[in-house]
Amino acid sequence: MRLTQTILIEADSFISPLKKRTLSLRNLELTSLDAIGILESSDINSVIDISQNHLSNIPAFPRLLRLDTLILSGNHIRTISGLTTLVNLEVLSVTFNEILYLSDLEELTEIKNLRALYLTGNPVTKNKHYRSWCIWRFPTLQVLDFERVKESERSHAKSTYDENSDLVNSVLSVRSHGKVTPKQESAEVAGLTEDDRKKLENDLEAADSLEEIQRIEEILLRGHF
Repeated sequence: MRLTQTILIEADSFISPLKKRTLSLRNLELTSLDAIGILESSDINSVIDISQNHLSNIPAFPRLLRLDTLILSGNHIRTISGLTTLVNLEVLSVTFNEILYLSDLEELTEIKNLRALYLTGNPVTKNKHYRSWCIWRFPTLQVLDFERVKESERSHAKSTYDENSDLVNSVLSVRSHGKVTPKQESAEVAGLTEDDRKKLENDLEAADSLEEIQRIEEILLRGHF
């Protein structure tokens, strides 16, 4: 399903417990965000949640000065793009997508206020350089995958990488080309009973922080506690 003006008009919009205006586009089976540019004329949301859809890429977002949190969890996204216009973005969640390479995160270097990044559940997190690379490449990060960045980690990352080193060049030379692979069966929540799933879904509706939302979504996606 494509995002249309009608869907945007009818989408849930509310003030969260954190006192933030939130636009919810969750669980709509969206395959594209063609009409996302319409939001530029009504820049009122601090949070946009587009999780649990079928997006394979991120379109170019309009300039949304109020937006500080974007949630794209549980899609089929393989590379980060289209977000450079979100100059005040502070929190980005792309958990449980299909990001393969560290270089597919490069556009985030242009987001100067990014303080929390969540990538749990992407293949890229298995890369041995993943955490230190992100801490080095995105120096404003305070939290990476629910774990606060330590000063010792910053120092280590700074001493490990150099802009012109062979290691950096080798990492940046490998990049995804947007090919989509089938979503793994872990998203089927097979290990949970129906009662477990209903309770988790109710807890998700009542969650009042991004961390709690992410924790519950991870359980649902991996299929067990």
